[in-house]
Amino acid sequence: MKSICKISLILVLNLLPIQLWATEFNYLARSPRGLLLGDAFTAIADDEYTLFYNPAAMGRHTGVSLYPLNPVLGVTNVLEEMDRFENFPSNDEAAIADRILGLPIYTRAGIYPGLKMAKFGFTLFADNKMSLLLTNAVHPQLSINYRYDRGFAMGGAFNLGSGANFKAGKKNEKGTFTAGRRLSIGGSIKHVRREALDGTFSLMGTTLLSRISQGVSSAAELKEAFGFNEGKGWGVDLGVEYSQGSGSSLFTAGLVANDIGDIHFRKISGEGKVPKQYMNVAAGMSFKQDFKIFDYTLSSDLHPLNEEMDLMQRVHLGAEVGIPFVTLHSGWNAGYLSYGATVKLWPIKLTAGFYGVEVGTKFKEEEAKRIIIYLSLFDFSINL
Repeated sequence: MKSICKISLILVLNLLPIQLWATEFNYLARSPRGLLLGDAFTAIADDEYTLFYNPAAMGRHTGVSLYPLNPVLGVTNVLEEMDRFENFPSNDEAAIADRILGLPIYTRAGIYPGLKMAKFGFTLFADNKMSLLLTNAVHPQLSINYRYDRGFAMGGAFNLGSGANFKAGKKNEKGTFTAGRRLSIGGSIKHVRREALDGTFSLMGTTLLSRISQGVSSAAELKEAFGFNEGKGWGVDLGVEYSQGSGSSLFTAGLVANDIGDIHFRKISGEGKVPKQYMNVAAGMSFKQDFKIFDYTLSSDLHPLNEEMDLMQRVHLGAEVGIPFVTLHSGWNAGYLSYGATVKLWPIKLTAGFYGVEVGTKFKEEEAKRIIIYLSLFDFSINL
């Protein structure tokens, strides 16, 4: 039993990082700011994660934007679980397992350098996410969801209709939004190389124990013992966005299908199938008012529309308020609150906050509480 408990600890410490087990919808990429807005980001999508939300949003981009270095880290919100970690046992494996029993453990480390030129964008990405949950004290069950995705996404948009020449969303010389309407259609492709593991293991089962009994001396061997797979595949996104701007106000609505038909991976190594990336259909709206020294944004999303789940599990709401150098974020992510802030003092942009996600099968059944920290260095934008 002691050796089994050690294995669960090694997973936490050495496999950094993963996303939750099968009941959490695994998005390919999520914006840190978007998560703090309750993941109501489809009709905002104005950062380096644009191509992962709606490529049609590139229709509002008119200049050059560069995002050279932008690491993001995510962990379980241990501040909400301090009673579990007070006087945490260091040498008693059984006691350690008891402390983490039923606690959704999550880690994430990623980076998304990117470039936008006019209405075209290109983003490189590498994102490592892990979630695990230890349940059942009598017959321990370890649920693991691991994704290490890396690759690139590129795409763009073009504007249609009589209002296509109105750059709704762009500031004019008076600092207000250019009046007019814009309808954009966009598309993107992405290439993903995925290393993954998704399953529930009985720590007393003979299959797992036989693999481990052969000898595990490193994290790589441990991953192999658990049956990690690796593959590569292509994804396609199509979206549409409508914007109407006038004076200090801007309204935007978007509809997008990400990873159409799912991303199916051609296996490179490992046993079994590499977990596919499921399609996500999303719809969103946002309303922004900018008064130069003060601005605010309200947003709402419904996603994933193509998955079978409770209606309220699809509902995402966000709000943010900005003043020079600081923006405050808040949201409602399918039943759970999120909040945080962004500080901009070039060349540094720092975003940090707390959010919750649903990891059960029903609305507000089981919350996983998380912390996210994002740092962007030397990013800049030039409007043309």
